[in-house]
Amino acid sequence: MVGETTITLDLLSAQNVTWERLTRVTKSNNIGSAYLFFGPPGAGKEGLAIKFAQLMNCNDGDNQICNICPSCVRFKQLQHEKLKIIVPLPTPKKNTKDSESKTDFVLDNYTQCISKKAQDLLFKIQIPKANRILIQSIRELRRSLYLKNDPAGRNIVLILDAHLLSAGQAEAANALLKILEEPPENTTLVLVTDYKELLLQTIISRCQQIAIPRLPNDFILAWLIDHNLDAEDAKFVTGLSRGNIHQARNLSSQPVEDIINLMQSLVQTVISQDPDKWRAFTQTYGKLASQNLTEFNYHFSLVTLWFREAYLLRKGLRSDFIGTSLQSDFILFNESFPRADLTAISFCLEDTLEAIPQNLYMPLILTNLLLDIQKYLHG
Repeated sequence: MVGETTITLDLLSAQNVTWERLTRVTKSNNIGSAYLFFGPPGAGKEGLAIKFAQLMNCNDGDNQICNICPSCVRFKQLQHEKLKIIVPLPTPKKNTKDSESKTDFVLDNYTQCISKKAQDLLFKIQIPKANRILIQSIRELRRSLYLKNDPAGRNIVLILDAHLLSAGQAEAANALLKILEEPPENTTLVLVTDYKELLLQTIISRCQQIAIPRLPNDFILAWLIDHNLDAEDAKFVTGLSRGNIHQARNLSSQPVEDIINLMQSLVQTVISQDPDKWRAFTQTYGKLASQNLTEFNYHFSLVTLWFREAYLLRKGLRSDFIGTSLQSDFILFNESFPRADLTAISFCLEDTLEAIPQNLYMPLILTNLLLDIQKYLHG
């Protein structure tokens, strides 16, 4: 298994264009007060943000991360006094008998997640039932930022899953906007998101934007093999992952045969006209969207990928699944639905994923998805 240092170096190398840009920013001594890191899920945005923060505070002074100075050591542990990490948390319930124990549970989960993130920058922090960035988190941030502190180094605030600032009535987003309008001295805020379009435009306009692309397949493949996945299975999972390290991590924990069976089952459900299957689908995934977003995204990414690969095969383009057991499924599907608009179906699936952070009524969204798929299947 790869150690922390190897993974970190590989991430910076895999995203070398972005990292070189961040290094130039640091060298320029013209560091901005706010940055927005955005791009597809699992691209290593959070890890890059952490290393950017470490670079800005490295004591070595040659604009490279030394990894050995006291500041770097504390950053690697995510325990630096200049670093604040804000993540989505569960909405607190008022006047409940067990509210104190729930608060302790959330704090324990946060502490454990920070520890795991320190060991593996590609680990995704997800607190159970976390659905928004709380206004309390931003209020506490505001109080701490405007306190006088040691002028040495630079205060860094990382806001992960920043699109969830806009959840509810966007109270947290409006509170953050006040900080962005009057940024404290010697402070940089880095907002990290998979869904830039869900942020308030007023927040986006006050950030310097850093677009981060998908991770290259060779990085995903090497990561999987280093994490003890068989080389052939690693190639298959790399094709499924499409540059998403979180997807690769999820897939690598399951037998390839189970992944294929799940993909086939889901596709058969969404292209069928069976009302019982539809009812079960909308009920199951309506709940999953609010209770286990990671699993929901994983299942939908499999369906999206299936239609994408069917499209590539139809157009005679290169597919990652030529020669696998799925190839015959694609051929049969294209023969059965020669007029299907596969691009439109893919857009429908992406729209469904984008509806989740907007807190829309998912059973209705899923029903409309199934109806739209039927419409586009038959041209």
